[in-house]
Amino acid sequence: MRTDDRQRLSLPHLVSSEWLKLRSLRSFWLGAAGVVVLTAAGALLPAIFLTADNPPSAQEAPQVVFQFGSMGGQIALLVIAVLAMTSEYSRGAIRLTFAAAPARLRVIAAKAVVVTAVSASLAVLSLPVAYVVCVPALRALGLHPAARDVLGGFAAHVGYLILVALFAFAVGLAVRSTAAGVGLGLGVVFVLPSVLGLLGDGLRRPIEELGFTHAAHGLFTGPLLADALTVAVWLAVPFVLGGLALVRQDA
Repeated sequence: MRTDDRQRLSLPHLVSSEWLKLRSLRSFWLGAAGVVVLTAAGALLPAIFLTADNPPSAQEAPQVVFQFGSMGGQIALLVIAVLAMTSEYSRGAIRLTFAAAPARLRVIAAKAVVVTAVSASLAVLSLPVAYVVCVPALRALGLHPAARDVLGGFAAHVGYLILVALFAFAVGLAVRSTAAGVGLGLGVVFVLPSVLGLLGDGLRRPIEELGFTHAAHGLFTGPLLADALTVAVWLAVPFVLGGLALVRQDA
């Protein structure tokens, strides 16, 4: 195949190739199972601790269930998203990929499409499991959420999990290391909100709103513009840094 032909490989062709590579990893299937299991496990928390003393309203209940479920599932989903970028670096296979498709940014775009599709599919599969786990507890409290509230909470958290996966993928692109990518991703998603909250209390300013997690949730429930800008910055920084390194340095 000539170099010109390789450079003109279509995006659908590259997406198909990247999906084949991702699903050939044993860790992908373990991670996919982990998303479902951890989402269901996360949903057990409200199922256990919801009491008649301080129950949520029927309108709030689906948001509570899906939020706890996504807290568990996003751990495994984050790992999958990082692996989608870094697994080829750890095995040295990225050189073969770029030899076959020298248009490196197009390869990254194909990987991002695969990550988006996989994260959306796993979220759509796992979040209903979380809700089913909590149905007996909700009924015991006399809570019967309307279908629109359930669907609204479901859609919001599907979107949230997709954003988490894309952020983790971008971090993996920037650092090119599975361990570093997973560590940084988990730190931003789980640790940084607490740190910003403590700093905000000390400064008496709501700086926790600058965190990725807060903005990603708020994008679907709060003021759209401010949260959209915050999420865009969190995604753009690692994507730009990783993309620049990718085109300027050897694989």
